[in-house]
Amino acid sequence: MKSEFYQPVGNKTNGVAPNTSDEVELKKADFEKISTENQRLLAEILELQYTNKEYKSVIYHISHDLNWPLNNIISLINLMMDTQDPEEMVTLSKPVLKSINNFKASMNEILKLNGREDKPDIKGQVTIKTVLTEVLESINGQFLDSGAVLSRSFQVSHLNFPKKKLRSILFNLISNAIKYKSPERISKIHVSSYRKGDYVVLSVMDNGKGIQPQKMDQLFTKFGTLHDRSHTGESLGIGLFLIKKLVEEAGGKIEAESEWDKGSVFNVYLRQESSLPN
Repeated sequence: MKSEFYQPVGNKTNGVAPNTSDEVELKKADFEKISTENQRLLAEILELQYTNKEYKSVIYHISHDLNWPLNNIISLINLMMDTQDPEEMVTLSKPVLKSINNFKASMNEILKLNGREDKPDIKGQVTIKTVLTEVLESINGQFLDSGAVLSRSFQVSHLNFPKKKLRSILFNLISNAIKYKSPERISKIHVSSYRKGDYVVLSVMDNGKGIQPQKMDQLFTKFGTLHDRSHTGESLGIGLFLIKKLVEEAGGKIEAESEWDKGSVFNVYLRQESSLPN
């Protein structure tokens, strides 16, 4: 009588009874292979999520920040058109060219975006004064138009923080101080830095319109409008929303105090190493 062996579906035995030990080893190897592949796929998914998050954050900042260099160029050109003095025209032409170059540099940064930066800023090499100077040059036209006066005092001169992000923080806070200045007095803006515990606090204070108490809870909301009169092009809320998001992603925080018709102060807390040079 011819013997027949049971052959399980999907597991060929070629007429030989399966070896239980070999089958266990095979299943273990398959499991390890699948597990390794799943870990690889999970890592790729997390990488894509991170990249997507950074792209969204960068796009928000770019779309907001590019408005001011353009407005700066327009303001300077308007001043050139209003003057009949050749020397003044030559003087104004220099910041126009500088603003155009700054705008071009920003556009080049956009074109080079391809995910995370390969070379992050070196710790302790970001100088607040240098970044502040770059910001002021980029909004030189608005400063001339507003008649604003800016002072500064830095107890801490260096920051362990990406330069482009620091520039965005100062850019937005100073731009808002100019934009929402009081028509009753000369605009005064003071930028300072000091150490507080594990943080370096970057502070921007102004004597502008201030924010009404009932609207303070809208301060960092997306697309929030904090003033009754609209300002062409953008609202205060989007810039502060972006700053809050940027700072919190770096492990910091931002706080604000304001008194209506007196002014505001924004304190940005950036977590720093205790060994950071002053």
